[in-house]
Amino acid sequence: MINEVEIRKEIIETGILLLEKGLVQGTGGNISCRTQKGLLITPSGMDYTVLVPEDIVRMDLSGNVLEGTRKPSIEKEMHMKILSARKDVNVVIHTHSVYATAVASLREPLYPITDNQVAVFGGKIPIADYASIGTAKLADNAKLALDDGNGVLLSNHGALCVGRTLKEALMRCEMLEVFARIYILAKAAGGGVVLCDDQVKCEAEDLKNRYGQ
Repeated sequence: MINEVEIRKEIIETGILLLEKGLVQGTGGNISCRTQKGLLITPSGMDYTVLVPEDIVRMDLSGNVLEGTRKPSIEKEMHMKILSARKDVNVVIHTHSVYATAVASLREPLYPITDNQVAVFGGKIPIADYASIGTAKLADNAKLALDDGNGVLLSNHGALCVGRTLKEALMRCEMLEVFARIYILAKAAGGGVVLCDDQVKCEAEDLKNRYGQ
C-alpha cells in the first residue's frame, strides 16, 4: 500500500500539473486525499511549486489538524463534507479553470452536448448554489449538488471533481474544462443541441457495457 509520504508527494505533483494545465492560477484551488487517519489537504495560499511534503496538512474528518504547521486550505470544509458523505471517493480537487468558471458564472448546469461528456460524467454537470468562499454554506451547497456524481460547478467561483485516485480526479478536472469550452464555443456559434434524457440514459448504459477494459 502506498505510504503517506508518497501520497503527499503525489498531491504536490498534482498541484503543479493543475498549474501547468491552466486549471488553477497562482495559489488558487485545493486538493485533498483520504487516508486511514483522515485526510491530507493542501495548505492555504501557498505556491504549489514550492511545496514540500511537510507542508501538506493532515486532518481528521471533523476538522481537527492532526499534523502540520501550515493552515489548511480555506475550503477544508468542502473537502471534509464530501469525503464524509462519499465513501467511494478518495480524492477531491477544486479548480478555477477558465471555461468551467465561465459556465459556473451563468449559474446553470453544464448540459451534455457531446456524448463524451456522458461517458465521463454520466450526463449534465450540476451547479451548486452560490455561497461565499470558504464557508460552511458553500461546502453544504457543493456536497448537495455533487450528490453521487463526479463533478460539480460552483456558482461564480469554479469547479470541483472527485475520484478514487489523484489521477482520476485530475482527468475529470481536465475533461470538465474541455466540455465547458466546447459548450461555450457551441453557444457562441448559435446554440448546440443538448442530448435529451433518453439519449443520455441510453448512451450511459451502453458505455458501461462496451467502453474500457
